[in-house]
Amino acid sequence: MPYTNLPSGKTYYEIHGEGEPLLLHPGFGCTVEIYWRNTLPLAEHFRVIVFDPRGAGRSDDGPPEMLMQDLANDAAALLDALGIDKAHVLGTSFGGMVAQHIAIEHPDRVRRLVLACTSPGGLQHVPPPLENLIKFMATSGIPDPVDAMRSTYALNYSDAFVATNDAILADRARANEHLRSTPEGQAGQLHAVQNHDTNARLAEIAAPTLVAHGTEDGTLPVENGKTVAAGIPGARLKLYPGGRHLFFTECADDLNRDIVAFLNEDDGRQPSARLGSTSAVG
Repeated sequence: MPYTNLPSGKTYYEIHGEGEPLLLHPGFGCTVEIYWRNTLPLAEHFRVIVFDPRGAGRSDDGPPEMLMQDLANDAAALLDALGIDKAHVLGTSFGGMVAQHIAIEHPDRVRRLVLACTSPGGLQHVPPPLENLIKFMATSGIPDPVDAMRSTYALNYSDAFVATNDAILADRARANEHLRSTPEGQAGQLHAVQNHDTNARLAEIAAPTLVAHGTEDGTLPVENGKTVAAGIPGARLKLYPGGRHLFFTECADDLNRDIVAFLNEDDGRQPSARLGSTSAVG
């Protein structure tokens, strides 16, 4: 298995494909497996680097008081370890929060930035309904991985997607049971989330940015994506109608196509028509 020792500890990573490097940062408690419908399609166009962040999967947990800046430093250290000066960066949810800090703290490392189903945190953060938050946080206490996954179906996927893919999702939950994050790992990541606030610094992000969000996200409501996009100069917002929190899985074909189009744009070129209804904001 590919591991590297970063200042933060042992880190598990994978590399797929060739071309310009594209770093994928998983969400809360998630590992490389969360991008099961994104990694290989994107690797047809880019050298995709995906890893288990500290606090999840096969990587070390890290301290309970870690911050988003620490996780951003981990990502930069991973690029250093792989001899990569600059990469495209994509982050979803919690990973999108980290990606904001990568672009702010390490601007010279980021070519283009994709932020999906994420939030700026702080006072501008729009929380989900309380019952949704309780349901999301309660999954770690459900011992059976399939039951845990199914308990959040309504937050993550449309009913139609679940009806077609329940067996596949259940098989994946069983196969990846050993990668469920520990209470210590979740505590560290949660501390980072609670201290995340980029509202005053979004304007510092200089990398061309695409913000993507599902319109029916019950975990990080779409208003958060709109705030992020409005705060980053020149950022573009693409909404996926009906998409819930894991829209990057359910709407993977459309999102992957849009990511490839965006990342392949020449600097200064007009937005690609293939991005469809993408809106200019900020």
